[in-house]
Amino acid sequence: MMELTKEDLSMLPSWVGLSERTVSFFEWLVKEELSPWKCGKIFLIKVKQRKDYFLYAGCGKGCVLDIEENLEFAGIFRWKDCGLYELRESLQKLLGIPEQFRFPGKEEALKEAEEIAGRKALLLIGRDWGTILKDVRCEKEKMIPKITRHEIQEHARRYYQAGKTEEEIYYRPKVPVARYFSDHCYLLFLDNKEWVAEKIARQWVLENAAYISRQRIWYGCIRDEFMEIRKAAERQK
Repeated sequence: MMELTKEDLSMLPSWVGLSERTVSFFEWLVKEELSPWKCGKIFLIKVKQRKDYFLYAGCGKGCVLDIEENLEFAGIFRWKDCGLYELRESLQKLLGIPEQFRFPGKEEALKEAEEIAGRKALLLIGRDWGTILKDVRCEKEKMIPKITRHEIQEHARRYYQAGKTEEEIYYRPKVPVARYFSDHCYLLFLDNKEWVAEKIARQWVLENAAYISRQRIWYGCIRDEFMEIRKAAERQK
């Protein structure tokens, strides 16, 4: 018998109230006891990870899960939003959840983390650049790019011909978030996206301060040359 009321279901993810099976599955998820949930020949077990559950599926006979059965990862249940993440197709079919129901996964979170980390890194190399340099103490030779005046002029001319403004000429960091995005980091990100993305951004900036310095100087030189080209063009009008 369903223990959840209509009012309960209205406040939960829409997949919960699809059928008696999904309701039974959800009620099992929110119980503290760790006994398996059985559906046909399939057994599901939940393993607590911080505040969440990792779900694993295996086969059994009767009411017993086979000892030698290899368990397969089936998804993640998060208490914070009562949501399913990284849900495997096999479990979705077992629960009878239609294909149009989409469940977020690590790939989507990674893209979001990359966007946030990029913004955080941009703030760090602007607002906190002086502090970053003190922390890393790089050799000056590694901080300065090897560029020629001709290269700077060529790039500045391209920006001018493309109709750019000086505000558009700056270094845009692309943080390789995947390098730091472990399963543990992924779960932390789901709980506190801004904080985790900033931690990743700061770590990357500290590890790549010399490269970032060269890029900042490079774009700064191009921007200065761009302004000179624009001034010269305005004088000729």
